Amino acid sequence: MLLHRCGIKAMKSMQEKNSDKKILTNEMATFIVLNTASIQIIPTTVIAIRNSMGSINPTAIIVPVWIATICAAIAGITATKIFIKMGK
Repeated sequence: MLLHRCGIKAMKSMQEKNSDKKILTNEMATFIVLNTASIQIIPTTVIAIRNSMGSINPTAIIVPVWIATICAAIAGITATKIFIKMGK
């Protein structure tokens, strides 16, 4: 919940500096993509589910989750930058 409030506060701060309030700035679009990519440091929910289902090693998913979320973030940022360049 705290991160959610911080994200909203950051977006409001960026919107105050935005000259055209109806259009996202490049920074706002990049922030939304990074927030949506949701990089997981420790995927506690999935670990808890795996543990409750009797997994022998419920934490074995940590490295694959890191790889997947980092790839998602890189792909999202790359796509955002491409679309920003195409829009100019």
